Order: sequence, then C-alpha cells, then structure tokens
Amino acid sequence: MAATFGLDFGTTNSLATVIHFDNESGRFTPRSFVQDGKPHPSVVWYPGGEPIVGHRALAQLSDLGLGVFGDIVRSPKMFLGSPTGIYVDGISHQAVDVVADVLSYLRKDALGQWHGDNSFNRAVITIPVTMRGPARAELRQAALKAGIHIHQFVHEPLAALYGYLRSRTDFQQELSNLERRLVLVFDWGGGTLDLTLCQLRDGVLTQILNVGDGEVGGDQFDLCMRRLVRKKHEDQHPNSDWSRLQPTADARLIHACEDAKIILSRRDVAPVVVRDLLASSGHEKDLYVQITRSELEDSVQDLISRGLCKIDTLLDRASVHRGEVEFCLATGGMVSMPAIRKGLRDIFGINRLRLVDNPASVISEGAAWIAHDGVGLQLAKPIEILHADDSYVEVIPAGTDLPLGGKAISCKIDMYCVDPSDGFAKFLFARPTWPGRASHGDSREPYTHLTLPVHSRSKPLLERLQVEVAIDDNLIAQIRARSLMRNATRQAFIHDLEFGLSVLGAINAA
Repeated sequence: MAATFGLDFGTTNSLATVIHFDNESGRFTPRSFVQDGKPHPSVVWYPGGEPIVGHRALAQLSDLGLGVFGDIVRSPKMFLGSPTGIYVDGISHQAVDVVADVLSYLRKDALGQWHGDNSFNRAVITIPVTMRGPARAELRQAALKAGIHIHQFVHEPLAALYGYLRSRTDFQQELSNLERRLVLVFDWGGGTLDLTLCQLRDGVLTQILNVGDGEVGGDQFDLCMRRLVRKKHEDQHPNSDWSRLQPTADARLIHACEDAKIILSRRDVAPVVVRDLLASSGHEKDLYVQITRSELEDSVQDLISRGLCKIDTLLDRASVHRGEVEFCLATGGMVSMPAIRKGLRDIFGINRLRLVDNPASVISEGAAWIAHDGVGLQLAKPIEILHADDSYVEVIPAGTDLPLGGKAISCKIDMYCVDPSDGFAKFLFARPTWPGRASHGDSREPYTHLTLPVHSRSKPLLERLQVEVAIDDNLIAQIRARSLMRNATRQAFIHDLEFGLSVLGAINAA
C-alpha cells in the first residue's frame, strides 16, 4: 500500500516528505523532496500556457511581499476562503485553482524524485493555527484537483513538535519525561508567526492555546532589508535615480538581499552586490554596499519585539508563568536570526530553549511521521453549552477522535426553553480554558453564541429545543438548533477547535 506523505503547504515555501525504510540504517527515516537542498517556493507564475511553480517562478518576482504581482502569485494560500477571485495580470483565477497548481507541482516533483511504489495521492497537510474552516475546505478541494486526498489536517506547530520528538533517539523516554509538562512551540516562518502551548496528557499531545500573527513574517524583514540597502546606496550616490531601475533589477536585488540576510545569521558583515541596477552611465549604476548585522537588527527591532511579545500574550491568556514552561521549541526560518535567538534565550534561558536542526523540513517531517505512525487527532477540550442554572453541559467530550477524510461525527442534546417571554432561546457554546478542568468553577472561553426563535406564549420549560453539533473532516463544527413548537432553525459554526495528537500508538511504532 502506498504510504501517506506529509505536506507542509507553507506561506512562502512548501515541502513534501515521506517516511520510508532505509536499508542501510535498518530503520524508517524521512525523505524530503527538495530542489538544490531547498524547499519549493509557494509561488506561481502565469506567463501564458502552463503555470510555472517554485524556484523558476520566484526568480521572476520583482516585488517583495505576499500576494499578486503582475502575472505572479506569491503565497496563494492567503486567498483561500475569500469570496473574491485572484486577479492575475487582469485575468480572474479561483484561489482553489491557483493552490491546485502548487500542489500538483509538489506531487509531480515527488513522483519524479521517488524510485519506489507510491502514487503520492494521500497526504497529511499542515495548516497555520489561524486558518479558518472555509479556507481548510477550499484547501481540500484544491488538493483533490491536484490528485491528492487529504487524510487529515494538523496545525503546523503541533506537527513541528511531533517531528522534533519523533526524530530523537530517546523518543519514548522524552515522552515519559514530558507527561503533564508544558511545551511552547514558537514557529516563526517567512509568512506567519504561530505559537502553540502544549501539554502531554495521558499520552496525548494536547493544545492548550494557539496564537498567530500573519503580519510579522520573514517577508516583512525582507522589506526592511531592501529599504536599508537602498538608503546606503543613496548615501553613497545622492544623485542616483531609483525610478530608472533596469529590467529584472528588482528581482536581482531581492535575491541579493535574501542571500545577505542568510549570511548575516552567521557573520557580522555581508555584501550586497547588484550590477547594472540603474540605467545610468555613472558609478551609481552598480550597487555595492556592506550591511552589518547590527544595522539589520536595528532596522527590524520593532518586528522582533512584536514577535517576541506574542509569547507573553499567549502565556498571560493561559495564566501561565514563563518558569512553568518545560522548554520552548523554536523553529522556522526567522529563528536563525541571532537577535531572535537572543530574545528567546533571554526569556527561557539556554537550557529551556531548543532549536531544531532541520527548521526547513521539521513541519513536513512531522506530518509524514503522523501519517506513518497512524497518529489521529482528538478533540482537546469538550464542546459545552451553558445551561440555565449556569452549569456547563458537555455536548462532545474531550478525547473524541476527530474525523478523517470523508468522515464526520455528530452528537445531539435535547433542552427546554426556560424563559420564552421575549420569543428567543439563547445559547452559549464554550470550552474550558484548560483540558481536564471542566468543573463548575473552572474558567471557560466562548466559542460562539446562537439565538433561536421560540414560541413567546409558551410556558417555561414546555418547548423542547434540539441541538446537534457535527464536526466534519475539515475540522469545522456546525451547530444546528431547532425549536419544536415554533419550528424554527438556526445554525452557527466553530472554526477554531483545539486538537490533541494521541502518541501512545507511536511509542510502539518507534
């Protein structure tokens, strides 16, 4: 049977990984499908005819940032769930189709590199913690267009944590040591910053709280780097006219800045060189500047501070002190920046900060291990409804196995309208702030409210109300409520469920 592969469909880069048996080592190991040692940029170029995806498309990009630039789309994932199309060079495309072009390329590339029996038509796909249900549903459609059936979704930080733990030789012992301990995953990538506070509870890696920020990704650092380079060039050549950029100059400048940023993660100084930048006969036509690490750090200090402050935002919401976190797992391309690493060390200390060796592939590898080990998602916290006596009634319990591709689950509960005098029954759906703390006095966080018309002349506790909560394979909870006397129906949706990964089976597989 063909193995289910892991797919990190990222904002700026994407990567597919499969777990295979390595005859030389005699054990299962991840195999990621890269090009020249790098993941594939999530970029699509429509020059006419067949779309071009990945590094060739990125090489044509002459603007920094995410979105549409002429006939190029960078990070089509950001358009999923939007009611409007993507206008590429004046032509409207559906986000599903553009994403399908990226996924088709990734699948074709994996098939081309793989010399075994695998059709790469079944995947565990990772998603940001902020991706809402409609976007997940459209991602599933796009995958089907690309010939990929999504086995299940998993949040990127959760996949990173599992990939990190699963790769350790002391995997079983590490899980044993982590029981009831808190772990913070700090995933700062090219497009988004995602944080997840997790706890291992009875063999389940459980999400406590998620926080995401899509406005401090690495692309914002690139913009600051470009401004810094331009300023230094203009200081050298006050008469330079940047309106006279040569064709392809912007694209070459972007790549030069990205290369310099990588060099500055290892060295104190990096050159930025772009020949024939400006249409000019003077020395200003060529760009040659030296950027120091401190200059770059000063230019992005606000972004760094904003990202690091998200840690306290999350911990404050969870009422957790920094000292209660067992360790912080830092991953994502931006964590290679020394100033960010220093900020994380200042918060957690050297002993409680863990940096992954494979930041470009750990999320994809985590998804692949989840697929290989058969690790399923569970509901981390119960879905509850507030009763008239101010008690919370459980509708779907924590630990419920969440549906895989093509499946759904549902639970029903009957209630009675306590006060029909204003013609409405009001529902509050919530979950405990902490898994396992569902007593009357424990704190709750609301999911959503629902108002249902009832018979206003009915007596209290006479009209029966039917409530059903269903969760589909896109991890969307749909609430349907019906009043039997008024015969009215209303519905609401929950898009931000929190998950757990049951790792008990994986211990035997390791």
